[in-house]
Amino acid sequence: MIRLILLIFVVFMTNASADTSGSTTEVFNFKVSLNDREVGWHKFVVEDNGEQLTVKSDASMDFTVLLVKKIEYRHQANEIWQKDCMIEFQSSTQRNGKRVAVSGKVVDGKFLVRREDVDTSLGVCVKSFPYWRPDWLESDFLLNVETGKYTPISLQSNTDPVTQMTYKTIELPKTQIRLEYDKAGDWQILESDINIVGTLRYERVPGPMEVQL
Repeated sequence: MIRLILLIFVVFMTNASADTSGSTTEVFNFKVSLNDREVGWHKFVVEDNGEQLTVKSDASMDFTVLLVKKIEYRHQANEIWQKDCMIEFQSSTQRNGKRVAVSGKVVDGKFLVRREDVDTSLGVCVKSFPYWRPDWLESDFLLNVETGKYTPISLQSNTDPVTQMTYKTIELPKTQIRLEYDKAGDWQILESDINIVGTLRYERVPGPMEVQL
């Protein structure tokens, strides 16, 4: 009888594990530098259960502009995706104590963005800047979840035949974002030139990668 109970328990636990084997969590930890000086960090946690994908983003940076003005920057964002379309997000950003909150979600088939109690209706399939899923960057517009701005973009991509590193450039109206991915397609580097401030660089640092839940 004891052996039978143990056998049933083992079968139950095996089936329970199989039910969650399709879920994965990816953690992207970045150190952030401004003009080659480290100023903070940015972390992305991407959880995919097969039906929905959630992204949690946290950032903390402290730097000085023009050697005079000190900036304290804190940012958090949560996104929910279905397939390659975002269906909901909330973000909160603080600069020197001033907080800005932006949110958005699909309502009646349209994506509505709310900032300062003003709603803006966007397209049917809206994307943020999904650097963590390079295939999802293909779009005419991308949404900045920090500001609520829906920005026209163009995307260029090439792969080094020797290293198999992939390089992507997102062209924006006033600047560009340069991205690097390793041969497995994992995001490693982000660079962007910010007017007056300088060159911002994200460099991935060791940490938990893909963890089976």
